Amino acid sequence: MIPTMEVSEMMGLIEEVDLLVLSAMQQDLTQQKIMPLLDESSCPGTRISRDEKNKRITVDYGEGCVSNRGLEKKGILTISYTANFLHKGSQLTIGFENFSLNGKQMEGQRKLENKGYQTESRSLRFASEAINFQLTNSNRQKFTINQSYIRDLQLSTEYAGFRIYLSGSGTLSTDDYSKTSFEIVKSIVFLQECMESGVPAPSEGSMQLISDKNEKILINYDRDGCLLNHPE
Repeated sequence: MIPTMEVSEMMGLIEEVDLLVLSAMQQDLTQQKIMPLLDESSCPGTRISRDEKNKRITVDYGEGCVSNRGLEKKGILTISYTANFLHKGSQLTIGFENFSLNGKQMEGQRKLENKGYQTESRSLRFASEAINFQLTNSNRQKFTINQSYIRDLQLSTEYAGFRIYLSGSGTLSTDDYSKTSFEIVKSIVFLQECMESGVPAPSEGSMQLISDKNEKILINYDRDGCLLNHPE
């Protein structure tokens, strides 16, 4: 079965990508911003170009840069959108051109859809989908990811930063391991303070991994602060 740390790292990197996209989408907004989102304009040399006519944004990290949070980015992200991303029903399609994050190459497309503001939890809900998305790790292992998530972005308060709550399921496969299915049993949580410290890994929640031989592993995330410990 695919190692649990590999699964955790891939999940964290994908969350980072979606935060990059949401940050880029609101760069020119003067009102209705999600505050505070992580500022991704700090990466030296980044070029953001907008084609309002064709509803397309290009974020070019060139040959590589390192953000103030210590994340290494390289290549190009393209974002196609149907409307203001804060409007319920708006959709984003994310494309990757020679893009890598912390040395992990990503290929394919991801789609986000705004499902609206959730009043009780003070969160903005997005549906997230990836089909045959490719991620290559530092050992040149290529993973194919299929996933369907519901992501609740709980807005920050004067007492705490934003929180990301994930639910959903999917599959991971690679030539080196058996195909692995995963299902989030208890919402996976990412904390603003940990992501700001350059630790894109879950802080709370649990997820079950199931191999194609029906072997099962339950991963419990319960980290002390923002230390990157191995999940249980």
